[in-house]
Amino acid sequence: MILHQVTAVDGTLLAVAEGGVPGGRPILFLHGFGQSHRAFRAQFDGPLAAEFRLLALDLRGHGRSGRPEAPAAYGDGPHWGGDVMAVRRALGLADVILVGWSYGGAVLADHMAAYGTEGIAGAVFVGACPRLGKAAAPYLGPAAKAHFPLILSDDLAAQEAGARALAEALGERNEADAAVADTLSVPLAARRAMMRRQMDGAALAAFDRPALVVHGRADPVILPTMADWLAETLPQALVHLYDGVGHAPFMEAPRRFAADVAAFARGA
Repeated sequence: MILHQVTAVDGTLLAVAEGGVPGGRPILFLHGFGQSHRAFRAQFDGPLAAEFRLLALDLRGHGRSGRPEAPAAYGDGPHWGGDVMAVRRALGLADVILVGWSYGGAVLADHMAAYGTEGIAGAVFVGACPRLGKAAAPYLGPAAKAHFPLILSDDLAAQEAGARALAEALGERNEADAAVADTLSVPLAARRAMMRRQMDGAALAAFDRPALVVHGRADPVILPTMADWLAETLPQALVHLYDGVGHAPFMEAPRRFAADVAAFARGA
C-alpha cells in the first residue's frame, strides 16, 4: 500500500491509500464517520487487490488527512463532494467505481449532486446513510442512538466509551483500540458539524449508473430499511442483503463482499 497526498480546493491535504493492480479499474472507498482508510484493510489484502486498482480516501478531519479548524469545513457545503473530485482528478480515476460505507454514502451523494455522474462507472452503497439529520432519524438503529450522543459529548471518558462501543458494533473487537483512536482523532467540532448536516438524499434519484446496495440484515447502526429506500430511489439498484451481518459487511463477510463487488465492477 502506498499513500498519496492530494490538495483539496480549500487547501486541506487529503490522504489516499492505494493498492492492488495499477492498471486495473479503479475502486475508490469512502469510509464512515470516525473511521479511516484502515477500515478497508481486508479489501487491500484480499482478492479484489489481484484485479482492481484500490484506493481509499481518508475523509477530511480523519485518518492522515488534514483537520481544518473551522467547523464550517465539515458542515453543509461543496467540500465533501469536492474532495472526492480532487482525488479523482489528481489520481486520474476514469470509469471509477465509488464505494460509500455509512457516512461515506452521504459523501458519495454529495459528490454526485455536485458533479453528476460523468466518469463514474457505478456506485456501491454499503450500510450507507445518504440521508442525514431529520431525514436519517427513521433509519438509525439502536447502536447509533446509544453511542453517537456519547461520541459528541463534552466528556472525554464518555467519548471514549462511545467510540469503543461503536467499534465493537462495527465488528472491530480485535482492533478496538485502533478504531477508538481513529474516532477520537477527529476534532470534536468536526464530529458535531458532521452530525448537524441535513440531507434528504433526493439527488440520488438522478444517479443514471448501475448501483449495488449491500446491507447487513443485523445492522445495529443503520437499519436495513435504508436499503429499501435506496432500492426505491436509485434507478438501477441491485440489492444484496447479508443474513447475520451487521454494519460492516466488508469486515464481517469479506469474501462474499469481494465477490459481489468484483462481479459488479466487471459488469458496470
